[in-house]
Amino acid sequence: MSASTIDTDCLHCGSRLGRFWQPEDGPFCCRGCRTVYELIHGADLEKFYDLRRGPQPPASSLRPDSFAWLDRVIADQIPTATASAADGETQPGAKPKTSGLWRLSLDLQGVHCAACVWLLEELYHREAGGISIRINPTLGKVGLVWDPQQGALKDYLAAVEKFGYRFGPSRKKERPGAHSLLMRMAVSIAVAVNVMMFSISYYLGLAPADGALYTFFGWLSLLLATLSVIVGGQPFFRGAVAGLRRRVAHLDLPISFGMVLAYSGSVYAFFRSGPETAYFDTLTVFIALMLVGRWAQQHVLERNRNALLTTSGAENLSTRRLGEDGLIAVPVTRVERGDELWIAPGDIVPVDGVLLRKNTTVSLDWITGESDPVDLGPGEIVPAGAFNTDAGGFAVTATESFAESRLQTLLRAPATRTHEFRPVWWHRVSTIYVVAVLTIAAVGFLLWAGRDLTVALQVAIAILVVTCPCALGLATPLAEELVHHNLRQHGVLVRTANFLEKALQVHKILLDKTGTLTLGELALAPESAAAFGGLSATDLAVLTDMTARSNHPVSRCLNAALSGGIAIDRSSTTGAIDGPTADPVAASARPVGAPENLIEQPGAGLSWECGDHIYRLGKPAFARGAPANRDAAPTTVAGDARADTADIATLFTIDGHTLALFYCRENLKADAAGELAALRESGYTLHLLSGDAPAKVRAVAQRLGIEPANARGGLDPEAKAAHVRALDTRDTLMVGDGLNDSPSFEAALCAATPAVDRPVLPGKADFYFLGDGIAAIGRALGAARQLRRIVRDNLAFAVVYNVGAVALCLAGLVTPLIAAVLMPLSSITVVGLTAYRLSGRRRAWIS
Repeated sequence: MSASTIDTDCLHCGSRLGRFWQPEDGPFCCRGCRTVYELIHGADLEKFYDLRRGPQPPASSLRPDSFAWLDRVIADQIPTATASAADGETQPGAKPKTSGLWRLSLDLQGVHCAACVWLLEELYHREAGGISIRINPTLGKVGLVWDPQQGALKDYLAAVEKFGYRFGPSRKKERPGAHSLLMRMAVSIAVAVNVMMFSISYYLGLAPADGALYTFFGWLSLLLATLSVIVGGQPFFRGAVAGLRRRVAHLDLPISFGMVLAYSGSVYAFFRSGPETAYFDTLTVFIALMLVGRWAQQHVLERNRNALLTTSGAENLSTRRLGEDGLIAVPVTRVERGDELWIAPGDIVPVDGVLLRKNTTVSLDWITGESDPVDLGPGEIVPAGAFNTDAGGFAVTATESFAESRLQTLLRAPATRTHEFRPVWWHRVSTIYVVAVLTIAAVGFLLWAGRDLTVALQVAIAILVVTCPCALGLATPLAEELVHHNLRQHGVLVRTANFLEKALQVHKILLDKTGTLTLGELALAPESAAAFGGLSATDLAVLTDMTARSNHPVSRCLNAALSGGIAIDRSSTTGAIDGPTADPVAASARPVGAPENLIEQPGAGLSWECGDHIYRLGKPAFARGAPANRDAAPTTVAGDARADTADIATLFTIDGHTLALFYCRENLKADAAGELAALRESGYTLHLLSGDAPAKVRAVAQRLGIEPANARGGLDPEAKAAHVRALDTRDTLMVGDGLNDSPSFEAALCAATPAVDRPVLPGKADFYFLGDGIAAIGRALGAARQLRRIVRDNLAFAVVYNVGAVALCLAGLVTPLIAAVLMPLSSITVVGLTAYRLSGRRRAWIS
């Protein structure tokens, strides 16, 4: 793969295709975008692209939801409704359906623009039960009215899920202080405009000879400036005080310092020399600009947080419990020992339980990191945290209450990280600023004190006013907002305010394997494609039918390869792949079997009786006719030179005679190798930490170029977190997608996740990312470095400006009018330069 930049945009989201994009991937940045693009065109929803403005984050590929939470929401918000009404059908033992309309308030995930709102509304109104829907894209909340007599609400929720949107219980709340900050900004802007009008009258000649108007405007300016300091300055004062209590010179410190000194000096000048010598206009404009910067800084982070569903821990999870009234959705926190639970496809098992009545397949990747599905039979224990990946549901009897479940610990609300982050660079900048301003103001006063005490005071006040830190308080938040916006367009959504500062300290990147570096599915090893060429047309038809009727990952892998139209060399000979066994039955004599004769042996494979013959597909021993053994190793074949690899060997036989041998391996994300190589070249040390088998971890590490000594497998959540703590010297970024990574997130300096199916991990991460690849890691770290360059350049500009402004002040040439011009002019200049460097064609740093 070449790492050259591709000058092509994704057809769906409009984002630039990645550095490691390949033509065979098509004009899409990920599978999610390809799927949604096809769905939109298949449903005549092309207006979506007319409404979209500019690039948007890639579409999410979501794990199907069983909507168990909806039953609880309906029961809570519509007391007369039942779980059966949500499904549109009546279950045995359930109460009759409710009558009347449902008015529900839900949370929404995945809305990024007006086109998303239109798409959701259009799909809603196409449903017979959809009456009205109101979407708040800023908060990610929805109010809807639904007629349960006309259709099942879950059908609509499942339909929009395919487009990358997900609904959930109404738990999002406006961030405390968000409305307050907006009101403070509005008040400060209004005050600044009015004070500026009063000041213009003084600049145009309003003098004491003009009588009461001169005094009246002066007192109004003083009162309004005082109001601006009290109302607008409070967020900065609080931040500065909080930082000092923690012995950290926060960015708010120089801003607060500048406000207080400018206000104090202006009040002194007002009472000593009259309102025309005060700097109230400059002060109020400065406060208004600082609040605009603070609001922009927080608004983009809040928008990223609201783009996902909200979680506060286990209380947000639901399960179905069998009771006297049938299946009832209950919070997992109410599960007790002995309860019988129904686990629908896509549901999580909340507690350890004994499987009842039927075989099933579950995935443990979320809690252990194991990539292989686990087949279980009646009487076996299904561990807490397992996902039902089978096509049907299953029942378990809880062997513990949720209070005893290990899942409760992993789901707990985000805890404070091991290390308290201290922004050393900002501490140094703030300290230098405060000391320098005070020193220069004192020098200016002393230079003039011997000649004219009044001029000396005016010089000192002018220095305090013109050195207000606009580069820190306005240009820096603007730069952060633009960086966040650019990252968001590329599917990287930052949640924490200090991540871009913490990212500068990262030197070690710790990576989970399953789901983070892999796609969560198997891929056919390249050399195995030739095995299809040794099969007759009948064998291929049988193999296609067998794999199409199984949900096992190996079956899905083989069926996808068959459906993909792999070229078959008809001139190749049939026969054994692992030995010289001849084909014992002519292809024309092989009948097609009945679907009901297909048997899936959990943990072993598939067998299909076709007339007098039996086809088998699965573990080599099983395929050759040995009794099914779920615990047999899946990766070894007698006499095979690849017995020591982590590839999964799957044998296809007829009556025990080999037809073909296939090797499946974990499907790595397309850009994983290239992006990790780029990170190594940038100086980062890479570690691979996984709960999967050590052999599989070593194999993946080898394919990705990670040092064998830095690849660890077989780690449970606690062991993985301990390893993170051992590696961390306040310089680690942990990237994972499973619940087993939760303790490691808290141990690392910062954390990231691609897991947006459930909000647990994103709620603990500094940023989350969308799409199939891992380019987001390099983009986020590169964005932090670019932001630092911009901020440093802005500070250099501020130093040059302040040197010139201070020189004018020391010469006694700065009047309130000149200060009123200099401060906005410097602000506009530094803001313009920042916007220019972070927008348009100068965004090569994020490609």
